[in-house]
Amino acid sequence: MKPAYQWTDDDDEVAFDAITVGIGNDAAALEELGIEFGEPAASVYWPDWVAQGDKVQAGMQGPYPVPAALEIADVLRKVWAFDRVVISLQERSLWRDEWGTLTEFPGYD
Repeated sequence: MKPAYQWTDDDDEVAFDAITVGIGNDAAALEELGIEFGEPAASVYWPDWVAQGDKVQAGMQGPYPVPAALEIADVLRKVWAFDRVVISLQERSLWRDEWGTLTEFPGYD
C-alpha cells in the first residue's frame, strides 16, 4: 500500500511535529531559456524536536531524488519519533502517483 501524505504548496505553512519533504525544480526558468529539465529534487528538513528526552536540532538534508528523500524522511521519523512525514510542494503538478498519495486538500491540520 502506498503511503498517504498531508501536503501544502504554501511556503509559510510549517508542521512542527513532522519531517518535511520539500519537492521542487527550476522547470519554469529553464523552459524560458530553452533548456530541458530533469526530475524534481527533494530536500528533507525538520524543526527542533525533543525525542525521548533528547533534543533534536532543526536541520536539512539534500537534495535527493524524491523516492530517496521519502525513504530518508520515514527513517528519520521513526528514529526521532516525529509524528508524521508531510510534503511541501513548489506546485501540486510536481507530485507523481508512484511516490504515494496526497490528501485531497492541502494543509497540515
